[in-house]
Amino acid sequence: MMRTILIAFGVLASSALGSFTAALAQSLERAEAAYYRGDYADAMRLMTPLAEGGDRHAQYLIGFMHERGQGVPKDYLEAAKWYGQAADLGHPFAQNNLGVLYKHGRGVTKNPVAAYKWFSLAADGYSAAEFGHRERAIMNQQNIAAQMTTEQIVKAKKSIERYRDEEPGVPEYRAPNVR
Repeated sequence: MMRTILIAFGVLASSALGSFTAALAQSLERAEAAYYRGDYADAMRLMTPLAEGGDRHAQYLIGFMHERGQGVPKDYLEAAKWYGQAADLGHPFAQNNLGVLYKHGRGVTKNPVAAYKWFSLAADGYSAAEFGHRERAIMNQQNIAAQMTTEQIVKAKKSIERYRDEEPGVPEYRAPNVR
């Protein structure tokens, strides 16, 4: 009897989780549709609860909107906040954009070590279908490396290793041929 109840509960919980996941995906689709049609206010309204709930793509898009001033005043500090959350969750576009902010000191203190780290992680995180983006991240990494000391590069690589140790779901680091 108890086993039957547990199995029934498991089926209901699984069904509820599937429905919840589907609802989140539909919410993100609606938010993206609003974004792509230029209704940034509606996109922001729809994305914010998703981003606050930990959706890395919604976090990235909110960061992008703040960086570009789409529907909100341009705010690099707010962009860095949202990119940082998405980057920590392994979103390669957010990682690359956060690297750019660190490279130029927009919304964050200029930091070539952090920029190198995020460019490296982005390059490793892009899928094969995102071909040009991976190459851009590698180029960004090479450009910042040319401005760094050997000690800074070593520090950046150690930071990447620490990140990977703390985030087991992130792809293993493949060091590109830089310096």
